[in-house]
Amino acid sequence: MADEGSIDDTSAPPIRLMNFVSEHQLEESRKSRGSRVDDGTAQRDRSLFEILKENKDKKDAEFNERFKHRPPKALDEDETEFLDNLEMSRKEYEQQVANEEAQELQRFQAAVAAQAQSTVVSEPKEIPPVPKVQVDLNSR
Repeated sequence: MADEGSIDDTSAPPIRLMNFVSEHQLEESRKSRGSRVDDGTAQRDRSLFEILKENKDKKDAEFNERFKHRPPKALDEDETEFLDNLEMSRKEYEQQVANEEAQELQRFQAAVAAQAQSTVVSEPKEIPPVPKVQVDLNSR
């Protein structure tokens, strides 16, 4: 007699790792599910870049739709301090540039004035015209 705990080998079918699939069955399954890109049965009609870009655009649109009606976040103390310092440094830089331009302009004007004084040639004085004397021929 066989032990009650043992398994009878003849009653259970053997385990098969792979089932045989005929070409006809394969064609039928392809028709029913359609050709898919991921299993290599169909060619891609678009490039991978286009597919990924489309997926990214969909995700971005979904994200923007979810958060577009949300009010902007208030600035905290560190952010306001940073922005104040940034504005102050920008104003200081603009003031420094304006001062440098003013100094350069003054130097240029002084150089032009010095050059004008050194190259001034005394202009000849205008000689007044000699008055013409009209002689009256009838008076003689």
